[in-house]
Amino acid sequence: MRLLSFKPTKPFKNLNAPYRMVFINEDSLEEVASFHLTKKSVYGLFSTIFCITILATVAVLLFTPLKYYIPGYGNNELRVQALALTQKVDSLNNLVLAGTQRSQRIQQILNGDAITTRDTSMLKPGLMQNAPEGVLPAPEDIRDQADKELPHGPRRK
Repeated sequence: MRLLSFKPTKPFKNLNAPYRMVFINEDSLEEVASFHLTKKSVYGLFSTIFCITILATVAVLLFTPLKYYIPGYGNNELRVQALALTQKVDSLNNLVLAGTQRSQRIQQILNGDAITTRDTSMLKPGLMQNAPEGVLPAPEDIRDQADKELPHGPRRK
């Protein structure tokens, strides 16, 4: 039994072999157009059409305002303006929020509602008069505390 072998066709073989393309009218069987072609000329025609399409697309995108619709494209001035406008909008939003909070507080005061936040420094005025100068305790207190914690007793002077 003999197996049939399949040989793939080689597309670049016989590039200059002549072919004829004929257009015929089916009603009258009259030849409308006839072209003499080769594989090389068809390849050249399609390559030229492809390159012209690519160049036309690039030209339209570069020389018309359509380029601003491409993500990431745009000049630096527009980006700086957008950032400045974003900052202004954020600051105006903060101002509006502060104004509404202020008007709500005033409305609560006018209605006689209890204010939930209180100033705690006014609760004990005596503490405000004798406020310490720093965060650390006095040096004498530190020295006394250190003497108490030494295992050998008070330190020598």
